Amino acid sequence: MRGFRLGSVWGAPVRIDISLLLALPVLGWWIQRGVSVRAWIDVLTAISPHTLAYSSIGTGVTPWLIGVTVFFGFSASLFVHELARVWVARRNGIEVRYVLLWIFGGLSQFDYESSYFEHETKIALAGLLASALLTGFFTAVLWALPGTTPEFVAEFGLLAMFNGVVLLVNLLPIFPFDGALLLRSLLVRIRSPQTATRAVSLLGQVVVIGILFYAAVILGNVLLGLVAVFFYFSAVSEHQLVTNQLFLADMPVSEFVRGKEDCIPSKTPVEEFFADEQPNFDEEDEYPVCDSDGKPVGVLTTSAIQSWKERARPANTATVGELASEDFVSVSPDENAFDVYLFLRERTKYVLVSYPGSVAVLTKPDFLTMLETRQQIAGVRPTSWP
Repeated sequence: MRGFRLGSVWGAPVRIDISLLLALPVLGWWIQRGVSVRAWIDVLTAISPHTLAYSSIGTGVTPWLIGVTVFFGFSASLFVHELARVWVARRNGIEVRYVLLWIFGGLSQFDYESSYFEHETKIALAGLLASALLTGFFTAVLWALPGTTPEFVAEFGLLAMFNGVVLLVNLLPIFPFDGALLLRSLLVRIRSPQTATRAVSLLGQVVVIGILFYAAVILGNVLLGLVAVFFYFSAVSEHQLVTNQLFLADMPVSEFVRGKEDCIPSKTPVEEFFADEQPNFDEEDEYPVCDSDGKPVGVLTTSAIQSWKERARPANTATVGELASEDFVSVSPDENAFDVYLFLRERTKYVLVSYPGSVAVLTKPDFLTMLETRQQIAGVRPTSWP
């Protein structure tokens, strides 16, 4: 999973993506340069009792200090928004897989069990209410400030406006915004979660295409267009995630195992393994590698063996353990298939399924192929890998 873990709240891991940290210097530069920020200052002057001139905040280190304050204030606001959603979810027994803060805002990933959709209305409204209260709070502080403190006026004014924008944007029917969750929660009352999600996802894609056209053709704003493209794929991904979780909910990963391999001892010389197995370099095969206790420690691939062969010296004493990839997660045969789906989607390249005396290697392409085949047999619209 991307990002750095900061801790947990109510049992849910909290992570921060590097993209959010990169926004800190960008925000200070944006205020210091003063090109588009002047428009925000003009709006602030128009909607508040203060008359703020950009010249009073645009010199020296002031823009950078304002940038730091607004960055942490806005990041905290995004966290409060997600906390409100997580709190409501946990009170209703919904598992929260993680909370992520990144450059496009906050994201809470819930476990889409059947009970989740019974409470989605409350979860979506909690997020909207949190943004509304934050907007009101910063606006009230802005109104109470004396006009002789332009730095504070700029900081609380920008925080009030940014939270107001978050509130308005979250009303859009585009996943993962609260507006899309709220609309789906209403459709679920008359349709299945898959059908409701697909309907809202398609609506979100149409809205995003409209935004993309407006940004590119009318405004000529490339950045807004790129953001719109991201949320287009976000809408598609939500449909894939819900469909796959509901399909895989009660399925063990053992049903996705097509073959098992004897585990190769990690101390086996590569030259000996190569002589015994004679791997076909025209195909990408994977071999599980275990330690002396039979515990999986990696995955050896034909590409790694070929690379070794090309650079090997006559006295090369490399072992398979030294060439094995450690990008894997080890699970038991009764592990839930959807959890494995998430591992391959977010955390790892390989999943090793351990059996007595043998190990099965699952890769992303193999898992996806079997998933689509099973969905076709079951009459479920196959989903591509997000």
